[in-house]
Amino acid sequence: MATRDMWILRYMGVIPQMEYLEYGFRIEEGDKNPRLIVLMIESEFFKKYDLKFQEAPDLCYQKLLAELRNETAQLPVSPRFSVTASDIAHYRESHPTAKSPKQVRSK
Repeated sequence: MATRDMWILRYMGVIPQMEYLEYGFRIEEGDKNPRLIVLMIESEFFKKYDLKFQEAPDLCYQKLLAELRNETAQLPVSPRFSVTASDIAHYRESHPTAKSPKQVRSK
């Protein structure tokens, strides 16, 4: 199991694709070779779930942190994976300032 003290996580940026956006992260773990992890968010999710482009890097960062905390030698984090609707919902629950405009207006 990885811990925060054992690695450095760097945001590398976003690369727009046709139907999704890729968010890249570099993980440095002591004397191991660095790894590149790419998280993908479908373009339609931004409108469908009122996800702001400014929220997406932190959403991906938080999801990757959770994945790294659960990583084992037998089950390493995949080098590419998608952000899901439930990931967005969880992010909003744990980050009250990340509520969508629809959620704020309905209160």
